[in-house]
Amino acid sequence: MFGRVNPQTQLFGTRPLTDIVPECHVLRKIRLVVDEVLEPMERAYESSYSSIGRDGIPPAVIIRAKLLQALFSIKSERALCEQIEWNAGFRWFVGLDWDDRVFDHSSISVNRERLFGDGAVMAILGETVRSAEKRGLLNSDRLVVDGTLVKAWASHKSFKAKDGSDDDKPDFKKTKRSNKTHASTTDPDARLYRKGAGQESMMAFIGHVMVDAATGIVRACKVTTAHGRAEVEAALEMAQNCAKAGSKIIADRHYDQRPFINGMQDIKMEPHPRTKSKGSQLDVETSLSEDYMESMKSRYKVEGVFGWGKSVGGMRQTKLRGVDNVEIDFTLQAVAKNLLTTAKRAPCWG
Repeated sequence: MFGRVNPQTQLFGTRPLTDIVPECHVLRKIRLVVDEVLEPMERAYESSYSSIGRDGIPPAVIIRAKLLQALFSIKSERALCEQIEWNAGFRWFVGLDWDDRVFDHSSISVNRERLFGDGAVMAILGETVRSAEKRGLLNSDRLVVDGTLVKAWASHKSFKAKDGSDDDKPDFKKTKRSNKTHASTTDPDARLYRKGAGQESMMAFIGHVMVDAATGIVRACKVTTAHGRAEVEAALEMAQNCAKAGSKIIADRHYDQRPFINGMQDIKMEPHPRTKSKGSQLDVETSLSEDYMESMKSRYKVEGVFGWGKSVGGMRQTKLRGVDNVEIDFTLQAVAKNLLTTAKRAPCWG
């Protein structure tokens, strides 16, 4: 029989919002891990709010919303709030009911420092690592480290001479510029940098990650200003903070230099950088060992994090300014990647 459209709009509904999301949807597993990660942090967040006045937006709601932005490639926080308004599955994930009013996008900016600053976002990353370890995803003694350029929210035209000598020049073509004499008027923390010969120069930061060689779980991450020593210095700091003594630290050819090798040996780690064809600083005995050959099979594991981050998570160019804010954004994308990896690879739940 030919169906007819019912013109009467239903005033009330009785279907629970949780029934909207299919039982097999990956968001259900991710929500389970997120709740587990945020539970031990509730008391710390509660202490940052006043005991009087109107009730604020629960921290878990904003944190889940920011994770949605990375997981579903939502271009801005304004668009994120619009998506939560329209999408019943997103409402369920962040913790809002059918009739709850969605917070304004400015609430994220206002609460960014409170919820993610002073190491809070690193604590969230640490909780995702513990959750993955609990589910048996961190059994490897090998870690892979690397860095990638994160394009700054600043243009070449904002890169002006510090003494103001080129303020009256219409453009920067055919002029010599360097980070010693010039700085961005849009984001003073951004630096003019290029990753290698033949590549374009851009206003950028460097994002560093250290991942588990078996599963790709991000163990640590950091954002620094762009300079030649940044990757080695960040690798040493991350290894000291998250790796156990005796761990094998795998890296690409850029790390085949004496500061990296000596620094790792000083903190009781085994450096396994890919050797340069000429002038390698790694001893021959290590480079020919079976252990080293096994490490070289895992050195590409970090590229999956960068590939996902730049194509899905929004890591290619930040929309924030200042190295601290960029690090918050970069770390949240690493958290989202960990949640997704855990949801897909964990053998058991609950």
